[in-house]
Amino acid sequence: MGILKSVNSNTKQLFSISNFNFECNAYGIIGIDSLAQRDELGLACKEKIESFYRKNPESKYFSELKLHTMQMYHIDFKKKECVLFARGEVTLGELLLRDGLAVLQANFDDREYFTLYTIAQKNAKIEKKGLWKDGLIRDCVGEIYKK
Repeated sequence: MGILKSVNSNTKQLFSISNFNFECNAYGIIGIDSLAQRDELGLACKEKIESFYRKNPESKYFSELKLHTMQMYHIDFKKKECVLFARGEVTLGELLLRDGLAVLQANFDDREYFTLYTIAQKNAKIEKKGLWKDGLIRDCVGEIYKK
C-alpha cells in the first residue's frame, strides 16, 4: 500500500511508503503521452496525438480524475514498473486501455495480466474509444509492434 502524492501523467504517479517517495510507471502499457515521445513514430503520428489531445483535453487528465491524492492504493511491482489497483481489483492500466488512452507494450508477455489487458484494448478498438476513435492512429500504433 502506498499513499498517492501526485499524478504526473496518466501513466506516472508519485507515491510514498513511510518516508520513501517513488515514481510509479504503469506496467505493461504505453500511454498516449509516452507515444508522442517515441522515436519510431513519425511526425504525422505525433501530430495526430497532439490533435487528439486538443480535441479531447479531458483525456490528458484521466488518471487525475480517477485517483485521489493522499489516498492509499494497493501497488504490485513488476519489472521495475507498477501495477496500480485504481478501483478494487481493476488496475489503472486496464482502465487506460479500456478508454483507448494507452496501448499494450510490444511483446507484452505476462500470464497474470495479458488476457485482461488484451481484452481491454480490443474493446477500446471495437468501441472506437480514445486512440481508436475514427482510426486516428491505428497505423501509428502498428509501428510499435513491427519491431
